[in-house]
Amino acid sequence: MEVYFVDVGLGSCHVILLGGRRAIVIDCGVRSDHIALQFLQRNGVEHVDRLITSHSDGDHTGGAISILDHYAENIEKICIVQDHKLLKSLYWRRLFALKKEGRIHERQIPPPLLPEDDLPKLIWADEASGAKLRCFSPTFVENLEAQQSSNANGSSMVFVLDYQGRRVVFAADSVVPQWRKIYERRGNRTVECDILAVPHHGGLTDGSHADLDWLYDQAIRCDVAVFSVGTVRRPKHPRAEVVAKLRSVGATILCTEITSLCSESTMGLKPGVLQPQVHLGRAMNLPQKSYVPCAGTVLATISNGSIEVDRLQVHQNAVNHLAATSKTCPLCRISQTNPGCDLKGT
Repeated sequence: MEVYFVDVGLGSCHVILLGGRRAIVIDCGVRSDHIALQFLQRNGVEHVDRLITSHSDGDHTGGAISILDHYAENIEKICIVQDHKLLKSLYWRRLFALKKEGRIHERQIPPPLLPEDDLPKLIWADEASGAKLRCFSPTFVENLEAQQSSNANGSSMVFVLDYQGRRVVFAADSVVPQWRKIYERRGNRTVECDILAVPHHGGLTDGSHADLDWLYDQAIRCDVAVFSVGTVRRPKHPRAEVVAKLRSVGATILCTEITSLCSESTMGLKPGVLQPQVHLGRAMNLPQKSYVPCAGTVLATISNGSIEVDRLQVHQNAVNHLAATSKTCPLCRISQTNPGCDLKGT
């Protein structure tokens, strides 16, 4: 099984290739780039088992519109959560239009797949391999409360993939109050995982510094933390304190792109820390003037009970070189205890 954290700039897109030209898509990036659709086509995907949007923010649902148009009859289930933005979103309007046209059928759109009875909700499973994808948050009531407060991030679904004893967590834009509920429902047990798609691109999660410490000391522990970020002029993601906290608990950091928080001259770093292979990342001929990859699209392969992140050590060596030669120290080389540039990495 191959799990891709697709570089869509400042947005989220995750694709699980299941073999047999089948895939699961969790979030789809922004609408204008069509990167998610191009990624599926490049990898020969003919059938989408699950098309999932964690919540209705445009940097998660935008690219789903082109996937709907292309794969409509070949999507088994379209999984959405009803938050306060859904019915006014471009994604819902297109989904509703395709339903009226008869290309999408009601059986393809199940009720919101939210946890109930203190148990995660099964989203997808493969009986032969034992693989399963579950939703850990929000519950029905938590979602209603988030809608009442017009908090789309509070409605953001959290997904957990388990396969061959390995675990990947797709945290979307989930917030600290959700993770406190998850922690309580699990009997105060930590969600341990091999790879974490970091909540809200490493941005704010509706919590204080103490909450941030609790989140990564108690609620979630990961070996590898992936930040889906974009090369933008005034970056808000990832936040230095989030990166430093994850490093302090031993997580290895991977960012899809470089920001000015990592180097004063991002344009001078083209093609970036790593030149992503075209079939893994964004096509280099796209009109993205600010596109500077760091890790680019991240590929994790789960096989025979092990999980391997492609080019992980090569990336870490490349970031160390950037840290040694750039005037600005990359955030993933600044620790909580050492404000200087630490070339050891994790």
